[in-house]
Amino acid sequence: METKSVSFKQVFKEIISTVVLAAIIAFLILKFIGGTTIVDGISMEPTLKTNDFILVNRIGFLLDDLKYGDIIQFHSPYKEKKDFIKRVIAVEGDTVEIKNNRVYVNENELVENYTMTKGITGFTNEKYWEIGKDEVFVLGDNREHSNDSRAFGPIKTDSIVGIAFLRLYPFKEIKKF
Repeated sequence: METKSVSFKQVFKEIISTVVLAAIIAFLILKFIGGTTIVDGISMEPTLKTNDFILVNRIGFLLDDLKYGDIIQFHSPYKEKKDFIKRVIAVEGDTVEIKNNRVYVNENELVENYTMTKGITGFTNEKYWEIGKDEVFVLGDNREHSNDSRAFGPIKTDSIVGIAFLRLYPFKEIKKF
């Protein structure tokens, strides 16, 4: 029986090529399928807090329709090189109305147990929006401190980066959305 001698150099090359390949695959997955983001700001409290580390599905909304309650990452409507994170409360074909400091979608008052203010908008002016083709209406969960569709109107779906689906950090608050 013959044995083949493997040199340290060969083993090292094999390890390096495996690590490089794994890094390339991880980069491609994060770039095109999923991504990460760190929350900066209080507009989504209590659901998300500053420095929460979340995973974002970049292709899920392309394969399936956005749903009420989805938390999305999207490009700032102000043309800044910044992304926002907000909750979808209305989709194409819906109407949104704010009256008596409450949010109504298709004439039904939203029941929002996830907000800091239990559904109060922090926006006393009456407003009305019709959500057009390829648009969604988004609000932050902390309405008193959120720059959202109440200020800039519905957003185009092509500005959406992805849907937040998992908070990874802080570890004691890992949560699937």
